[in-house]
Amino acid sequence: MGPISAAEIVEALTAATTPEDLADAFVWFEDAFPSQQAQAFLQNSRHRARSLHGCTSPQGSIPVPTRALNNEVAFMMMDTLALAFDICLTGLRGAVHLNGREGVIRGQDPANPERWTARLDDGTRASKKAANVVHVHHGNDRRVSP
Repeated sequence: MGPISAAEIVEALTAATTPEDLADAFVWFEDAFPSQQAQAFLQNSRHRARSLHGCTSPQGSIPVPTRALNNEVAFMMMDTLALAFDICLTGLRGAVHLNGREGVIRGQDPANPERWTARLDDGTRASKKAANVVHVHHGNDRRVSP
């Protein structure tokens, strides 16, 4: 599959939480990477689904989708393609003033595996849970800038 297919999967993942969209993303990783690398990603996603998102799906199956898990998988797809994952912060209770702010996910927070680091449009860095980000699409996808 090429970047267009990946972009369509990302849009579907971040627009809803259907099992089919998450299954499509898992198939994309299996098709896009050598078996061992794809399996490592899938195992990591399943582990995160169980440990961080409370998924109780049988071992080796597609996890039950959640907004947070879908966001994480969508980010991983975009990151693999070196494309920016533009976001808007939402649902924040401890930092309400950041709700509605936009930015780009930079990666997993090394200090807290439940959180992702974002660079907001004004240059501020924030560490937020995947459930508190909404993917926003500003037209054409753009390459990640350092």
